[in-house]
Amino acid sequence: MTTGFSIDADIRPPGQGGRRAVIADDDPGQRDALARHLAERGFTVSTVSGGFEALGLIGAEGPAVALLRRHRPEDEGDRAAALACMLYPHTRIILTAGAPEAPLDAQLEAQPGNSPFTVLARPVDLALLDRCLDGL
Repeated sequence: MTTGFSIDADIRPPGQGGRRAVIADDDPGQRDALARHLAERGFTVSTVSGGFEALGLIGAEGPAVALLRRHRPEDEGDRAAALACMLYPHTRIILTAGAPEAPLDAQLEAQPGNSPFTVLARPVDLALLDRCLDGL
């Protein structure tokens, strides 16, 4: 049995974003904390509450990085991240997700195979996020 989904998103050709970031998170506190941190690191930050909303921003702004919230595998965050990777390969996609108790180093999950995503445990440890951003 196959299941499908549809989205209503503004998909545009990639822009020339430079040091831009998009954050999609339905938790205003986490979204604001991430936006402040990225702004302090020199990023111009745009925020939305949902992953599919982020797709239009990613296309319009061409950010270097996009942080999308994942509540559980194969939810809106995962689907939006997969679409973003296909449509905008120049944007580094980072998923933020709840994680079981784990040592700090284990919170930066290694993804199996050739997954294009990095997953950071929530609440996001800003030092781990900085490690992810160091190559941008």
